[in-house]
Amino acid sequence: MSVLMVGATVSAAPIRVALLDFNDETGQRGDALLGGAIAPGALAAKGALLLGMELAPDPTFSLIDRRDFTSQISNQNLTDAGTRTDTRPSVLHAAQALRADAVIRGSILSFSTGKQMVNQGGHQADLSTITLRVALEALDVIDGSVIALVDGAARMKVRQTAQLSTQLSEDEVLGLLDQAIHEAYGRVRDSIRTWQGFRASRPKVQLSVSTDADPALVEIDGILVGSTPLDGHEIYQGDHVIRIGKPGYYDLTKRIVFDQDLSISVPMLKVELSADELAEVLKTIRLHIFQGEPGFILNTIQTHH
Repeated sequence: MSVLMVGATVSAAPIRVALLDFNDETGQRGDALLGGAIAPGALAAKGALLLGMELAPDPTFSLIDRRDFTSQISNQNLTDAGTRTDTRPSVLHAAQALRADAVIRGSILSFSTGKQMVNQGGHQADLSTITLRVALEALDVIDGSVIALVDGAARMKVRQTAQLSTQLSEDEVLGLLDQAIHEAYGRVRDSIRTWQGFRASRPKVQLSVSTDADPALVEIDGILVGSTPLDGHEIYQGDHVIRIGKPGYYDLTKRIVFDQDLSISVPMLKVELSADELAEVLKTIRLHIFQGEPGFILNTIQTHH
């Protein structure tokens, strides 16, 4: 999986780009002589570096190599309140931790060989076309919306005869990958710059979340953004789905329209409760039902931006 993360505070400042990895989505290998002997996974691992080489010379970007970051996360045995959990920070969560604004994902979609048999004056010849196609996807870190989704392709034609046989080197295949990335990169770059201007004018609010059983995981629109107590997390104004979860407790989900800064207090309900514990939880919810629906207690925050 390839990921680049892009961040910026103001349009005049360089956009921070954190380089993570690159995906192999190829379905089959091409002709062994014409680059097919090169493992697509090994080729994809170099895609992030080639994409980084596109970004690094651009003065609007500041490149950070953090491929070790996701590697360390994937190898950790995570626990929550002492209980082992398979829930792991998402790519977008990692981007937020690095104060990034967007993510670019790169993938090799195909690396294949097409052949055409030609009879030239009684002599048989193979006309082969090697095609390498990549995709680049840019996502908004805050809500996961797609900024851009583009592809790029590079092709090479090779003529094989009984007297002439060609075998591509790894360097030639990397050249194809570089061309495909270069073709896609310009459109992604332009889309990010356009999006940056739009994003700067898009209103945001701050969200704070706490529970009576901290820490609990907080998801916004399906993206893990952190754990409680969550303080001053920025989201766009508008409609969002908030989900609070913790092992041993019921998950709570609510759709909320955010038009100003908001603090959410969540009474957590254990999967198994004694009669006294259940009565206490229900009492707390009833006391605050005028402020919000059961399970989420909503309080507006008066702040000056």
